[in-house]
Amino acid sequence: MTVATSSLISHKLPHQSSQEERFRALDRNLARKYVMLILRQARMAEARRSKQGDVLYRPRVEICDDPSSTRITATMELPGVKSEDIRLQVGTNDTLRVSGERRRKAPPDQGGDAKYPLQEIKYGKYERVIDLPQGTMLSTISASVDDGLLVISWPREPPSATTSGIDKGEAAER
Repeated sequence: MTVATSSLISHKLPHQSSQEERFRALDRNLARKYVMLILRQARMAEARRSKQGDVLYRPRVEICDDPSSTRITATMELPGVKSEDIRLQVGTNDTLRVSGERRRKAPPDQGGDAKYPLQEIKYGKYERVIDLPQGTMLSTISASVDDGLLVISWPREPPSATTSGIDKGEAAER
């Protein structure tokens, strides 16, 4: 009885392993299709947002806070964007808003209805908000664009109008 059972088990094992491999292949295929569906939906949502004029992407940024320096520096990736297409605004809540739009430059030999089977470069509107020290004014912020990198710097401790007014008042009383 033992011999018959073991031969039966050994006969079923190859069949089960090939069936298991088929299920794994099916699982991988379904997972791949699911991921492709999710990515397609995300791309369609981005396209709808860009048609509505919403922000399409956030540029990557790197902030350097060197304790030995009196200024803090932020470097932002904006390849292909001209300096006149970049807007800097200081908000009332001590934030710096960098915004603009990157436009596609069509090669001269292509028509207006060209198709892109692969598109990894982001075009459209962008925006990035950076927190600033309290009291930072636009006049104390410096910015420059070079080789697709926007470099912005601001003072670590901005001069405060309220403290300088108090010092002047105290000096006048003495």
